[in-house]
Amino acid sequence: MWTRGLARWYGVHGRHDLPWRATADPWAVLVSEVMLQQTQVARVAGRWESFLARWPTPEACAAAPLASVLREWQGLGYPRRARGLHDTAKVVAGSGWPDTEAGLLGLPGVGRYTARALRVLAFGASSVPPQDVNIARVTARAALGREPDGVHQTILEEQLAAGRPRGMSPRAFTHALFDAGALHCRTRPLCDGCPLAAVCASRHRLATERPASRRRAPRYRGSTRELRGAILRAMLTDPPPMTIDALQARAGVAATARPAAEVALVLDALVQEGLVDPSPRMVRIK
Repeated sequence: MWTRGLARWYGVHGRHDLPWRATADPWAVLVSEVMLQQTQVARVAGRWESFLARWPTPEACAAAPLASVLREWQGLGYPRRARGLHDTAKVVAGSGWPDTEAGLLGLPGVGRYTARALRVLAFGASSVPPQDVNIARVTARAALGREPDGVHQTILEEQLAAGRPRGMSPRAFTHALFDAGALHCRTRPLCDGCPLAAVCASRHRLATERPASRRRAPRYRGSTRELRGAILRAMLTDPPPMTIDALQARAGVAATARPAAEVALVLDALVQEGLVDPSPRMVRIK
């Protein structure tokens, strides 16, 4: 079986010190999953604890102003994820947690992966791990000898359903696959020491073919993303700036280096996305 050796390796080498792995509380699990989307584990460590210290339950988060949640989120990127988390807190505070995957998918900002992660890691209601980029890569390579972009998701799910070692819980299986992907089965794999190397269907191919060139990350300095972040931080100060000139000054070089019209367009987009209060106290867009 393609997962032979995984359970033993995970017991010794798994990242058991990650704090969010010590809980099955659905709110704590959801916060960790949202924070970890496109964000390195090292950046989330510490931030998860501080977020839950302020808002340990959906009810507590729902009662907080969105601006407070966005301020706490600064540095984690993608503030729309924080808004989605805040919106989900309101839904759960009012109606409780959905008990089906379809119901979880109806929560704001919760997609297929996050819904399945909650089912496995918090509710214990599914035996098939969620498929993120790492788990899909591990499964496609080890079980099928292929890269995940060439394999239908249904086939990967079949392999995941059949691959869980006997005696290993779905939750532990999921964490073990996360760790195998993060520590070894990367885009450029580190096969030495990988728990799946002995039975991996891609071991020979990966050892002989030329590694794919790494994509360069989009430049952040001077990007619209940098400008969005600077404007949002400025608008979350108290009191917020009341004019475009004041907003540019408060946002710093990321905004002062741009035309006022561009700053106004980005601010308008943040208002439309529900990240900035459109009340008369905020900058008026003409």
